Amino acid sequence: MNDKTTHLNLDPITGELGAHPVGTGIGAAGGAAAGAALGMVGGPVGVAIGGVVGAVAGGLAGKGAAEVVNPTLEEAYWRENYTREPYYRDGFAFDEYAPAYRLGFNGQSRYSGEWSDVEPRFASDWGTASAGSALAWSEAQHATRAAWSRVTQTSTASPWAEIDNDDVIDTLQDLAECCKDGEYGFREAAEQVKRQDLKTVLTQRANDCQTAAQELHEQIHALGGTPDDSGTTAGAVHRGWVAVKTMFSSYDDKAVLDECEQGEDKALATYRKALKQPMPVALQHLVERQMQGVQRNHDQIKQLRDSMALTS
Repeated sequence: MNDKTTHLNLDPITGELGAHPVGTGIGAAGGAAAGAALGMVGGPVGVAIGGVVGAVAGGLAGKGAAEVVNPTLEEAYWRENYTREPYYRDGFAFDEYAPAYRLGFNGQSRYSGEWSDVEPRFASDWGTASAGSALAWSEAQHATRAAWSRVTQTSTASPWAEIDNDDVIDTLQDLAECCKDGEYGFREAAEQVKRQDLKTVLTQRANDCQTAAQELHEQIHALGGTPDDSGTTAGAVHRGWVAVKTMFSSYDDKAVLDECEQGEDKALATYRKALKQPMPVALQHLVERQMQGVQRNHDQIKQLRDSMALTS
């Protein structure tokens, strides 16, 4: 490419300028790539969330310049694993450790060397970076070091391994099918529930699934693929089971929400699997943001279901 344009945005977690690119000029084999474009990415089963959609065209094998540290993924990693760390104090919520982790993985771009060299600088930063955390630096430094070491160890690795175009299309197709399954399932669920507020929530979820599938189909088209709009066989079986179960349970609203939560669990598993596959950075951003939408909606559905159980 003769021209490369990189669109930067404030990081959604730290607020730092340029910490999280919303689009990246992508280098590809044969010089074929399109500029990244800003857009709105709807979670497959929930609210539309701000995102980045890199419209990638042409061959994808090659290496591209992109930011190595992805704060969204790093925070998601530590949120899932912080209780397994040896320095974790029983009963402490993730919010107490989060500022320390952010200080560490964001500091990779500022401080280099051995930990003994950079620790005093991190210690100095903790006063303003602690964001109300109850941890003193003597405790927070362990989380900061873990986050800093994790990204430092991978910073020399290429952010763009050899990528097979067909494999990327297959991964996006799996996600699009997941979205279509969700759309169908939520529309069926909205038809079954009696409460109007639940109908509204489930209908919105179906619309969000439709939006997410359309965006994934656009990316498949950009890569030269042909989207399959049918959904999966397993999804069809699950959708049919939703209708059957609610019919035999006298259209019980809680039973419908139980089914919706199971669908969300399957969607989360599909997105986690996709994020383990090699793909261009811009597409990775799209997938991770859609997965965040799935997680939020899973939590909302679970909360609705639990509230119904308490009042029944």
